[in-house]
Order: sequence, then structure tokens, then C-alpha cells
Amino acid sequence: MPSPLVISRTDETGELGVQHLKRYWSQAIARRNGIFLEQTERNWRFDNLLLNGLGLPLEETIQYLGQHAPSFPEFEQWILRKHNGQLDSLQIDRLNSVFSGQPYPPALQESLQKLEQEPDVLNADDLAFWEENGYVIIRGAVSRDQARATELAVWEALDMAPYESATWYQRPIGKGIMMEFYHHPTLQANRQSKRIQKAFSQLWGTADLWKTTDRTSFNPPETPFLPFQGPHLHWDMSLEPPFSFGTQGLLYLCDTPAEQGAFCCVPGFHRTLEPWLRSLAPGTDPRRVNLDEQAVPIAANAGDFVIWHHFLPHGSSPNRGTYPRIVQYLNMYPVEFKENIAWR
Repeated sequence: MPSPLVISRTDETGELGVQHLKRYWSQAIARRNGIFLEQTERNWRFDNLLLNGLGLPLEETIQYLGQHAPSFPEFEQWILRKHNGQLDSLQIDRLNSVFSGQPYPPALQESLQKLEQEPDVLNADDLAFWEENGYVIIRGAVSRDQARATELAVWEALDMAPYESATWYQRPIGKGIMMEFYHHPTLQANRQSKRIQKAFSQLWGTADLWKTTDRTSFNPPETPFLPFQGPHLHWDMSLEPPFSFGTQGLLYLCDTPAEQGAFCCVPGFHRTLEPWLRSLAPGTDPRRVNLDEQAVPIAANAGDFVIWHHFLPHGSSPNRGTYPRIVQYLNMYPVEFKENIAWR
């Protein structure tokens, strides 16, 4: 289809009544046709709020728009199918309140107040550990039964058998160990965990957080024919100042000792990132500096949730155990979250 000559305004809506959605679609179609707009911090933030508010994974949405070039009504119908034909009206009101600069409706304000009043999940020792190390483990963030149900959903999606190791290597997982698996009801249920939401709210200092619809991953024991695929230590943020606070997180879906491909990070690096960057010789690419010797694998059990400061170099680790490491990624952030869109 021809590229729109005019990018839609944020307040233009379609059948779903969601502001910024038509603008997001028109920008994507324009890019597909070789028309690129300068990205601004505000537009970047609105794009992320839109996708996360509608429970849409970034990569899946970009792929759909890029491959199919749908009309705007077709895009809206695709979104509805992802939600079994019905969107949460309160979440639409929440998005439209942000995009229009209006207060939240009373029902939403009440739900946020209830979360504020929930008992703290992170105690004083947890918070002190976070300040020192830059990560914290929420034990029993979801029940073991719920974690097991999600693990089984992953096995089913992969068409593999938990206790038949030969099946673990018969087909690609996705991009390395990352699965494009987002919309199963158990994944959705985990994203609603009050313990996870409360822990994030304590770290951010607000209950008004937006949750990501992120991937799962499946990291099988390495073999001579399938060595560890990564991801190795990395950052998912720009290393160009200025820097802003941010978090990331994952849910262990099976018991994961340190040698079983556990999540790893460099504890405490959130306190030294900026002086470390300044100490590098001119022209050094910080992403190519080997920090592996400082990395620590973080063991945890099924249903435990790890939150880490996004200043920490982090990644997966080689699985030298006898069972895959299986996790679901989930992050939360406030409306005013800032990211430097100048990438380094």
C-alpha cells in the first residue's frame, strides 16, 4: 500500500479508541516505504507505553507491520485477535489519559492505591542487598505450581519432552535461546503477580508501573554439537550519558542451580559504571571489554523472580547441568521512565 503522506496525530483513533495507535501504525508503514522520521524521546516513550499498555511484544509487532503492511483497520483486528477479541477498557482509559495529559479515571486510581497499600515484599535486608549488589531475588514470586504450568506451556510450544533430552536439540528455539512465545494464559497470569508488582513498585517508588510483554527463553545443556549460544554479558541500555535508573527481571520456571545456565551478572557494577566508562582508554568500545571473570551466576528455584539494575552487565551462562534453564522475562517501569535514544 502507498505510504501515508501525513503521519497521524497522537489523538487520532480508530475502532478501538486508542490514542497514538494510528500514529504508531502510520510511522511503521512510512518506514517500510523508506520514509524515516527523527525519533524524539517523547515519541519513543509513547511508542513503548502503547505497546506495553496493549500487551504487544515489540519484535512481534514490528515483524507483523513490516511483513504484511496492513491497513489500519487490519492492524486493529490483529491486536484484537491477540486478546481473544476484547481489550481491557480500563487499560485503554489509562493509555488515553497518558497520551492526552489527563488524570487517570477513578477506578484506575483506586486500583493503584490498593497496590500501594499491599504489604512490602522487599524487607530492609533485601533493599540493602539491592543497594550493594544491584539485584535482588523475590522468593516465591509465583507458586511452584504456577511456574510448573508455565514451564509445561513452554515445552508444549517447543514440541519437546521434558525427560527426553534428544528432543531438546531437534529444532531451533528461536533466536539463540530466545523464544517468540508471549500470549499463553500462564504467561499473562505471571505478569499479574502482586508480589512481583509490589517488589518493582518498592524499587521505583511508585505503584503506577507499566509491564512489558517479553519473551521466554530455553537454554539446554550444551553439547559438542551445540555449544553455549549466549547471550553473553551485555547491556540492554545505551552507554552514552546521561544515565537514568532502570530495571530488568526474569522469572525462573524450573529449579536452576548455578551450573544449569543460570542468569549471571556483575554484582555492584551499578555503583561503578560511570567512573568505569570514564577510565577506559579513548576509542575503547565498552561492549567489547571482557568482564567474564567478575560475573556471578544467580541460582534460584521455580517461581523465584530476579530483578536487576540495568546498569549491570548481565547475560545467560553455559548450561553444564542435566536439565534446561527455562525463564520468562518481565520488566516494569513508570510513565516518566527515560532512556537515552542516542546509542553507544
